[in-house]
Parts: sequence; structure tokens; C-alpha cells
Amino acid sequence: MQDVEVLILEELEKNSDITQRELSEKTGLSLGMVNLLLKKFIKKGFVKLERLNSKSFRYILTPEGFKEKSEKTIEYIKRYYNKTLIIKENIERIMRVYGRNRTYILFGQDREMKEIIEGILKELNVDYITETDINKIDKTKIILYWDIEDKDKLKDFNSKFLLGKVEEI
Repeated sequence: MQDVEVLILEELEKNSDITQRELSEKTGLSLGMVNLLLKKFIKKGFVKLERLNSKSFRYILTPEGFKEKSEKTIEYIKRYYNKTLIIKENIERIMRVYGRNRTYILFGQDREMKEIIEGILKELNVDYITETDINKIDKTKIILYWDIEDKDKLKDFNSKFLLGKVEEI
């Protein structure tokens, strides 16, 4: 998931009249977390609070806030780019060992990672199917996974973690 601070700053840039409740709904963060982050941004000078009336406020992104949003966005892109390189290297190694003439199983919850992995597999002309139900997976298939919390679920399968250091197969 994208950095929650970037999500808040992006929404504030789009609409300074947005309420905390609307921010919560748009970002999927709790109302308390939104409130906490807004207070942090105001304290750091990223956001200026303007009172509209006794009940409502406007959250204005300051030049420092724009700069912070840009820097956080760049950091986010760099992290995902580095993850993509690791994933591609791992997939290429797995392909060298197990071959391209098979269908691999993708297993994981993070949709952004899934999309990255699907793009790499398509680029490499590798067949795959996605499965989210562990009980539907054939134990003879090779599973490619990316969510670390799935490791224990997959211990009885031939599974390869795509986000770690390239493992020796």
C-alpha cells in the first residue's frame, strides 16, 4: 500500500475543503489516524488549518507540504522500483530452474504487488493463474508468493517467495 502520509497529502492537494471523515473514507484509514496525521502535518508546517466557521475547517497544503508530498512520492517509487528488480531477478531464476513451459500459481493479497508480478510474468511470457484459496491449489504446482504472512500457510507446497533475496534453488 502506498505510504499513508502521501495518501493524505494527495487528497488535501485535490480538495482543501475535505473533511476528516471524507479523508478517512477515501484513504481507508481510521478517523483517529487521519486526525493524528493532520495534527502532525500542521505541527510540521505541511498543512495550514483555516477555520471556515464554528464547525468546519479547511486544510491547505503549504509549499513545505507540497515538497514533502513530492519527496515521499519519490521514495515510494524508488521502493517499488527496487522491489520490482528483486521480483524480476527471482522470477528469472525460478524460470531457469523450473522452466517456462508450466503454469505457475500466484498467491498473495497485496494487489499492487500482484499487478507488478503479473506484468513481469507477461513480459517474460510465463503462464500463471491467480489463486487466493489455499485449499484450491494443487500441491504439484509451483507457487509464487509475495506476502510474508503467507509463508506458514505454504510450507507444504513448492513455493517461492518473490520479495526476498534471490534464493539458491
